[in-house]
Amino acid sequence: MGSKNAITGLTEKITDELIQIRRTIHQNPELGFEEFETAKLVSGALDRMGILQRTGVGGTGVVGIIEGAGSGKTVAIRADMDALPIDEQSGVSFASKVPGKMHACGHDVHTVIALGAAMVLNQMKDQLKGRVKLIFQPNEEGLEGAQAMIKDGVFEDPAIDIVLGYHNWPLLEAGKVGYHAGAVFAASNFFDITLKGLSGHAAHPHTTVDTIAAAASFITQLQTIVSREIAPTDPAVVSIGKIEGGTARNIIADEVRLSGGVRGQSTEVMERVGETMGRLLDGIKAGMRVDYELDYRVAVPVLRNDHAILDRVLDSARDILGDENVELLDYSSMGSEDLSYFTERFPSAHLRIGSKIDGLDTMLHKANYDCNEVAIPTGVRAISQAAADLLA
Repeated sequence: MGSKNAITGLTEKITDELIQIRRTIHQNPELGFEEFETAKLVSGALDRMGILQRTGVGGTGVVGIIEGAGSGKTVAIRADMDALPIDEQSGVSFASKVPGKMHACGHDVHTVIALGAAMVLNQMKDQLKGRVKLIFQPNEEGLEGAQAMIKDGVFEDPAIDIVLGYHNWPLLEAGKVGYHAGAVFAASNFFDITLKGLSGHAAHPHTTVDTIAAAASFITQLQTIVSREIAPTDPAVVSIGKIEGGTARNIIADEVRLSGGVRGQSTEVMERVGETMGRLLDGIKAGMRVDYELDYRVAVPVLRNDHAILDRVLDSARDILGDENVELLDYSSMGSEDLSYFTERFPSAHLRIGSKIDGLDTMLHKANYDCNEVAIPTGVRAISQAAADLLA
């Protein structure tokens, strides 16, 4: 049941096919909620396997169901499908054909790992007690796809009992999987701020309320939140990624808009940052006479592993990959992942799939990013073994 020899053999037979599918997806990247061709490719592959499916879930999402021979739990395997608005500079022969769009986070690889697991587990369905739910999700990068699928009933029909997730990791040697014992990805909140003042001639600033000067002061103060308001042992990041204001060099701007994000690994930290941000803005209002509007909202919660499920998944990974190829990673990521909307509801485990290319200095979301394709069979074997063992 879930024999490592059977899974390894089946994976070897399909690896070349999966690599070609990955390269096709890579050449034709689609942004969040635009994954129409990728979803068609996924749907077609599931159809050829005879796997029951729903399409259009959460916009462009696809859900497949592999029914086992006996009754049991439902294990969900989730893969994200979307690309990023980046001009590719990887130099690979199968680089993006679409200007300004690139699979710079490896979601093309994530998609084919789930397809590979579907191919393997579908061949073994007579040995499974329960079912596998394959979730191909849109718009992870916008942190909106999971909630869109949830609104479309992805948790139901059949209900989910356990969730398996994964992400390629360019810092980890290919052929290995890594894990974090607790938090895997940080929570993320978004904020938008509008500062409102009074415009006027730059030669007469005393007759104005200068929102650009106020914005500069606020941005400087904002950086003290992490260093002076949050305990050094609590990871947190506060960043402004966008600022807009002004119409001409000789006119004091009456409005400045700032947008950014906050990341942390606890609810308390995320709430503290929002409260402190409001207090700083009150100070700017009192001291520099600007009015403000603050929209501070939750994007995604922290993604955490369930210890019991993680232990079982790691046992499976060690069984099929070898003890030496399963590695505890030193630190979790301050990036965010909307798989957390699944993991906060269901016992879950998340693995890092090693995707390092020797000699290539890169990371996720970089224009020169590429993924070692050894990650594909490694991911298929690890995820297939975990699902089969959980349904044993």
